[in-house]
Formats: sequence, structure tokens, C-alpha cells
Amino acid sequence: MVPMTTEGAMMPTIEELVAIKQQVEQHYIDQPGVTGIDVGYKEVGGELTNQIAVRVHVARKTDDIPADQRVPEEIHGAVTDVLERVYELHVTSLPVASLADAKHYSPLLGGVSMGPSRAIGGSIFAGTLGAVVVDNESQARAALTNFHVAAVDATGQAGDRMVQPSRIEHGKVPQDEFGATLRLVLSDHVDGAVISIDEHRQTSCDIVEIGGVRGTKTAALGMAVRKRGRTTELTRGSVDGISATVQVDYGEGLGVHTLRDQVSITAATSPDAVFSDHGDSGSAIVDEQGFVVALLFAGSGANTVGNPIASVLQELNVSMCTGGPDSHH
Repeated sequence: MVPMTTEGAMMPTIEELVAIKQQVEQHYIDQPGVTGIDVGYKEVGGELTNQIAVRVHVARKTDDIPADQRVPEEIHGAVTDVLERVYELHVTSLPVASLADAKHYSPLLGGVSMGPSRAIGGSIFAGTLGAVVVDNESQARAALTNFHVAAVDATGQAGDRMVQPSRIEHGKVPQDEFGATLRLVLSDHVDGAVISIDEHRQTSCDIVEIGGVRGTKTAALGMAVRKRGRTTELTRGSVDGISATVQVDYGEGLGVHTLRDQVSITAATSPDAVFSDHGDSGSAIVDEQGFVVALLFAGSGANTVGNPIASVLQELNVSMCTGGPDSHH
């Protein structure tokens, strides 16, 4: 049976829905209180349905808004939805950090605690080393995480030293340092950083509790995914939105930043479950077959958002490491 709209017209394809979303995106993003827009599964009564909609994300749902700012039930034949989501960076700092995986890993691999050696504004910070990658310039192995994990704010720069585990997990400077920031990117699509790995450190292309990385894939609606991060460790979920444009506050000096073509993930299990939390920023989001699809950077309650991995690799000029354990040369 061909899916039909309420007017009896054929339902738009996902590609057509993305095109419709792109046409109206800026109109909604410019409205006060709007935090994002994507194409994904419509929510009814707090549960995801299998109906695919253009979804406008707002800080707070309310009926008290001007008529010209209201989201109509359909846009150009596309069903719509309004979701309440405020996105926050999933980095953590003392004094608010919860202790999580404090282990010191050798060889160095993905899914583990890391953070800057330096304190920023009197605080120390932690995120996740998502995966080991290969620097396309030098062919040396390197570590992948977020811009906001490695740099934290506008004062971060190439050459900043990093520790594993983070200083929150009592990582010591300089004994637990493993490398230095090589490249930082905060763009329309990517919140990323590449960290060099010191020559004496052994590395593995595996991710803790996930195993070997087989390569990369494009995220698709309904795809089952998992991640391994510093705070919530191994969690499972599924892709509930694609082509997401989200607005995230990067704090003093950087302000609110808009990222486009992002991937939205919803937690797999009970309503209380989360896919990620503060400290999980930088985690690799991986499908069931071991292919990386996104780089986790922010979240809103049970929902998480990541950069598409193809954009991450291109803009940071790295490739996924798909070999086994190896000494680092």
C-alpha cells in the first residue's frame, strides 16, 4: 500500500522531506525559542511513531505564540511535529562532574576518559576519546574527540597537552599525558579535534566494549547504534532524526553556534534511559556492525546529537583506524 497524506496525496520520500525542511529551515531557526529542526519520527504522547515528519525543536512548548510563528500541521505536504529539546554540550567539569570510568588505558583506544592538562577559568574538564584515527598528513595514529573537549573555549589551541584519564579522574600532569592538540574545527557541521599520540604510547583501533572499528557509514533513520563514553559507558539507541540543524550554547567567547546536517539519536530502553550525558562528548557513535556513523557532541535529555562522521574525517583530514592493536610509531 502506498502511504498517503490526509489529503490523499502520496507521502513525501525522506529525500523530499529533507528538501522541504531545507526550504523552511531558516524561517524557523530565526524564531525565538527554536533550538533545532530535522527530519525524523513523529512523537505522539511521548512515544516515537513510525511516521516521518519535519520536526521543529523548541526550548518550551507553549500555545502562547504569535500565529506567524506557529508550526502548521503540514508544510508543503510534509507532516510536522514540535519537540521540546534544549541541547547542551556533553562535556563535564569539576565541581559538577560525576566520577565515571577512571581507568588508565594502555594501549590507548576509543571510548575512554580524557581531558586537557590545563585548567580553564579555574575548572578542570573531561570528555571522551572517541576513537583512534590516522592523520592523513603524517600517517601517524592520533586520537579523535570534540573541539569543546580539547579546547573547551576560544582559548584552546594547537599544542595544548591532553591527559588520559582526565584530571577529574585524577589523571596526573605530566605522567598521564598522551599527546597534544593537532587540529581544532568548529564549523557548520563539525565540533572536532585531533590529538597527536606520543611516540612511546601503544595504541589500538578498538573501542572499549565495542571492539574493532570496521569503517564508516552514513546514518539512516531507524538504524540501531551504540556508543562507549566516559560517563554512561556503553549505551544503545537508534537514529530518530537526520539532516538536523541544532543551536548549542558554547559559552563565553564562542556563544550560540548552529550546526547543520547533524544526526539525532534516541535512547533505546526505558523512558528514564539516556544515550549520553555530560562527559560523553567525543564518543564515536557506531552501528551494530562496527561502522562509525557520527561523533557525539551534545544532548537533550534522552536524546543525543552527533556530527556526521564523513564531515568529521574530511574537515579534520583524518581516516578511521581499522587495524588491530599496534605499537605507535
